[in-house]
Amino acid sequence: MLKKIVLVALFALPVSVFAQEKIAYFNAPEVITALPEYKQLTDSLQNTQKQIQAELQILEEEYQKKYKAFMDEGDKLIESIKIRRMQEIKDIEERAGLFNEQSQQRLVETRDNLLKPIQEKVRTALQAVATENNFTYVLDVNALVYVSPSAVDAVPLVKKKLGI
Repeated sequence: MLKKIVLVALFALPVSVFAQEKIAYFNAPEVITALPEYKQLTDSLQNTQKQIQAELQILEEEYQKKYKAFMDEGDKLIESIKIRRMQEIKDIEERAGLFNEQSQQRLVETRDNLLKPIQEKVRTALQAVATENNFTYVLDVNALVYVSPSAVDAVPLVKKKLGI
């Protein structure tokens, strides 16, 4: 009889411990995109992208001008001038490609650097909400297959904590 009681107690213990755990889910992109800092980040990146596009447009116009001149005069030019002008056109293409590649790389680095403090701010708020509400786990909603109705959505709590 004592063995049965101990056995039942051992099986019931993990169930009662698990029942006390509070689980929440969280959608970080929803909170991040709602922050005013994110709007500033996107505006800054859009302005930088416009500057890059303007510079690429200048290079494109230079290319078109040189290419048109070459096509108009190509038959009349001596071989050494043809080769030099073809090289100029090729150089413009290479400069434009290199500029575009480097600019996009810098744009991604800039975005990542500007996004880090925003992510850290959200992470800090989420940790505070989890501590205040005694959540054992906070799961990423984008990685979940199923969310139980008993799970708590931490997004409104974090938004409130951040003043959004």
